[in-house]
Amino acid sequence: MRSNRAVRMQPDARRITDTRERSPIMSNTDDHRRRERAEPAGNIAVLDSINGGVLGELINISVDGLMLMTAREIATQSILQLSLQLPAPLLGSGTIELGADCLWCRKAEDQQHYWAGFQIIDASDEAVRQIETLIQQHAR
Repeated sequence: MRSNRAVRMQPDARRITDTRERSPIMSNTDDHRRRERAEPAGNIAVLDSINGGVLGELINISVDGLMLMTAREIATQSILQLSLQLPAPLLGSGTIELGADCLWCRKAEDQQHYWAGFQIIDASDEAVRQIETLIQQHAR
């Protein structure tokens, strides 16, 4: 991990116009998704490494990005240090540590939770290997 700092950026006023990008759940065949995604069978809590506490639950992951279900809205363009809490060690570690940029956040149908999509912007070689192994074990 290159940095232990998180920078909170103000969301800008740009809106996504492509309807595929507005959907919180997208299929693996969408054009802009070139990498295989994994939907873990068990619950994987995602912690905010800088501010502490549970940020949400991992819904799916690729080596390029991930999607969470969270109880709070996350500002787009927020850069966060995340710690994925694995239910069992993977390649000798019980966590995957990475930096991620929140690209979008939308209220879920239950109106009490949010879907949030992140681009992974900082991950060690070990973290990338862990993600690749997780995908191999749980890819759909």
